Amino acid sequence: MKKLFLDITLSTGVITPDELQNLIENIPVDDGGTEGIILSGRMPVWAFAALTHHFHPRPYVATFDPRLGGGVVVASHVDNLKVGDVIDIEDADRINFTFGGDTK
Repeated sequence: MKKLFLDITLSTGVITPDELQNLIENIPVDDGGTEGIILSGRMPVWAFAALTHHFHPRPYVATFDPRLGGGVVVASHVDNLKVGDVIDIEDADRINFTFGGDTK
């Protein structure tokens, strides 16, 4: 199964709750798709929770943990991955996204 590694950088270094919908609307990845998604970036827990909900239709959602060197599955619709599994990111397609500043 293909994987997408979505690395989000906040150009201002922070995000506020009133910017959350704008972040979700500007993510360069559709919410649906056949690839699993691994989320990465320095954001508040509530932003990761909202993005996990946004990407819920995908086969699985994981969050990157650099200490483990992989994505920890936080939601799954596939039999071979369960919540808590750590998946390798080496073969993931990488998408870098910077949010903030001039992002509308």
